[in-house]
Amino acid sequence: MILLAAVAAGLAWFLWAGPPAARRLIASARPRDRLRAVGARVLPVAAVGVSAGAGAVAGGGAGAAIGLSAGLAALTAGVVLRAHRRRSAAAARAAEVADACQLLAGLLRVGHVPAGALRVAARDAPVLAEAAAMLRVGGEVPPVLRSLARVPGRAGLAELAAAWEVAAATGASLTATLDALADRLASRQGVSRVVAAELSAPRATGRLLAVLPVAGLALGYALGGDPLSFLTGSWPGRASLVAGVALGCAGVVWTERIADTEEG
Repeated sequence: MILLAAVAAGLAWFLWAGPPAARRLIASARPRDRLRAVGARVLPVAAVGVSAGAGAVAGGGAGAAIGLSAGLAALTAGVVLRAHRRRSAAAARAAEVADACQLLAGLLRVGHVPAGALRVAARDAPVLAEAAAMLRVGGEVPPVLRSLARVPGRAGLAELAAAWEVAAATGASLTATLDALADRLASRQGVSRVVAAELSAPRATGRLLAVLPVAGLALGYALGGDPLSFLTGSWPGRASLVAGVALGCAGVVWTERIADTEEG
């Protein structure tokens, strides 16, 4: 059981730690932010161990297996919820950037100069507020936009920065470039919505497959058996319970990450 718990703890870390890109982002962060990010990942994994320990104290080996299984299930639910929130936030930011570029392009079309258009647009598009503030103090706009573009969902700001930089260096008109950029970002938004809708079915299927064993338990009782007694009353049963829950959780997270890769 100790070996199984160690394997489950390793799986819990894999579930919560995030994809390699997220780990690289943590490694490149400032020490304080890195400590906070690592703590946010260690604490949930520790909570799984606490759940298993509490179950062991309350019910011995059976309690440990139930506590560990419940902890892994709760951790997986947290991973899925966190991923959903991350996707929703990124989509909202992308829509905000697209709207800001459309607003900026519209102001240029009616005769505003780029600096004036940026200041006016920043009143209705908060994503441009930092760049407008930098402009007011005589700073450069492109570096600010590129810094903001590192946030998931705001990649379009890097294209805006490049267009701004070229216009400032050559004196070329920014209006046509921003019109094209606004149209491209709007089209990208439409494609992203279609892809997200298409991927919702595989995500739902993965979650459904993870809860099907519960229906299997109900079927076992309907046929006159007592599957829970086997799963909690013997070491092979407890190992099967923990392994089954762990594999089901890994399947859900694996499906989510494959969908995220295709969506990204």
